[in-house]
Amino acid sequence: MRTMTQPLSENQLRERASSVFATTAHGRVSGRYQFISTLAMIEALEREGWSPVHAEESRVRIPDRKGFSKHLLRFRRFDNELPMVGDSFPEIVLVNSHDGSCAYQLHAGLFRLVCSNGMIVADSNMGQVKRRHTGDVVREVIEGTYEIVEELPRIAARVEDFKTLELSLQEQEIFAESALRVRWREGEAPCMPQALLRPRRHEDQGNDLWATYQRVQENMLKGGIRGRSAVGRQITTRAVKSVDGNVKLNKALWFLTEQMAELKKA
Repeated sequence: MRTMTQPLSENQLRERASSVFATTAHGRVSGRYQFISTLAMIEALEREGWSPVHAEESRVRIPDRKGFSKHLLRFRRFDNELPMVGDSFPEIVLVNSHDGSCAYQLHAGLFRLVCSNGMIVADSNMGQVKRRHTGDVVREVIEGTYEIVEELPRIAARVEDFKTLELSLQEQEIFAESALRVRWREGEAPCMPQALLRPRRHEDQGNDLWATYQRVQENMLKGGIRGRSAVGRQITTRAVKSVDGNVKLNKALWFLTEQMAELKKA
């Protein structure tokens, strides 16, 4: 088993997401835009026991937007106050920007120790908080964090539910094919659905819905799958590295998993 991730230092945060340390909004945003300091939110979450363990930011095409772009951070507790969800640590996922490209968002996250892979829970009724850049943001972030923590038992129960649902090979392939359509247009996917179902380690074997989701999610996000482009050229799928792509794909895959669970129970 891999060692537990440690909190990021200030230098590591600066190296991975310099936008976290912006002290003002980008000069091109509207005068009605309220600057929300990500650093202030980090400090508030740390006072509540949550430490940043992952940071990334969007690449910018316009040079003067560097240091203001959309960024994503994952937070975890190291005091054993929260139970694990199966083989995954509960996390808080924060998304923010300083260039007006998005409202700040909080999501429930899960980090699977076996594969060092982060997930985002995307049920419309639980596990996410989204606010405009207005009001007492730091207080709202703390309140939002407690809202998400309160939903963790439901999330854990959902995961256990997924583990009880066995999928036929055909159902697994339907799930994987639906996942491909999240990222690529119909007919443009570089690989077959079966490629997403291949386990990368012994722990990922199994026919239940949770194991199927885990394999598809990791193969989609980490890439490295050999296939062919629309013109027949051999290619290898790329890892998803953009903030938008990470959040969009994670949310879509969780939604697919819930839909499959509902279909299995119907």
